[in-house]
Amino acid sequence: MAEWLQTLLPEILPAGWGANDSCWLAFMMTRESEHNPPFYWLGRALDEVEVGGAIEVLGARLVAAHGARTCGGRGEADERAQDVLTEACAYAWAVTRLGTATFEVVGEVEHAPVRISVPLSDTQNGVYVLPRRLWPVNSLQRVMTSIGEQTAAAANLLPEGAHGIVYLDCWHQQQYAQNLGYRLE
Repeated sequence: MAEWLQTLLPEILPAGWGANDSCWLAFMMTRESEHNPPFYWLGRALDEVEVGGAIEVLGARLVAAHGARTCGGRGEADERAQDVLTEACAYAWAVTRLGTATFEVVGEVEHAPVRISVPLSDTQNGVYVLPRRLWPVNSLQRVMTSIGEQTAAAANLLPEGAHGIVYLDCWHQQQYAQNLGYRLE
C-alpha cells in the first residue's frame, strides 16, 4: 500500500510517528502489511484497480479529495482521501466477487460520487456497487444514523430500475477496527 500511495501522491513525503507532519497519507506511506494486515488488502485493492485500467481515475480523485501535498494534520482532507480508498476497495470487491467492473463517475471525475457497474451479461442488466465510508463518530447511535444516511445517499446514485449493493467501509481508530467492531459484537 505504501508504494501505491507514494506513486499516486509523489509530492507527499513519508512521515513516521512523531514527525512534524501528521498527515494520515504521509504516515501510511511508512506502513506495510506487517504493521497492520488490512493494509495488505488495501494494496491488493489498488492492484485490482490498476489491472482494471482505472488507476489514473482513482489517482485523480485522490489528489482532488486530499490535495497533492501534505495536509499537515489528520482532518477532513485525510477523511476524504480515505473515502477514495474505499472506492478502490469496493472496486476490488466487485471484481473478485461479481465479475468485470467499471467505475462510473456521476458528474465531474475528480469530485462527483462513484458507482461501480458490474454487467451480468449482454442481455441482462447488471448491478451497481455503491461505495460509501463511515467517518469517525463518537457514539453507536451516530454510527447507526450515519449508516442510514450513507445508504440513502447511495440509493440516489442508482439509475432508475437498477439494482445496487452498498459497500460500506468503517473507520478504524485502533488496529483491526477495534473501536467499532468490538462495540457491534
